[in-house]
Amino acid sequence: MPSSTLISVVFAIITIALVGAWVGGYLDRYQKIAQDHALDAMGENRASYGVKSVLKGQQLSDDKDLNDLQNDTADTVGGLVGKGGLGESVGSALSEGL
Repeated sequence: MPSSTLISVVFAIITIALVGAWVGGYLDRYQKIAQDHALDAMGENRASYGVKSVLKGQQLSDDKDLNDLQNDTADTVGGLVGKGGLGESVGSALSEGL
């Protein structure tokens, strides 16, 4: 068996095993850890990221000034419960439950 075929077979087996573990829910714990590390690197937590994404989710009008106001409000409110914000302890407590 040529080495490229062997590598392809090993890759396919590993891929099938990972997909099976993901579908079975065995990787959920590791996914949450990876998400927490990524959010921490951005200076966010689950609560601040969730608030920002909900408030920025849909633009309310076509007016650029209103969209800027909406985005600034989302950043401000999300920053309050984010790392270094006034409500960091509340954001951390909420993040643990999410």
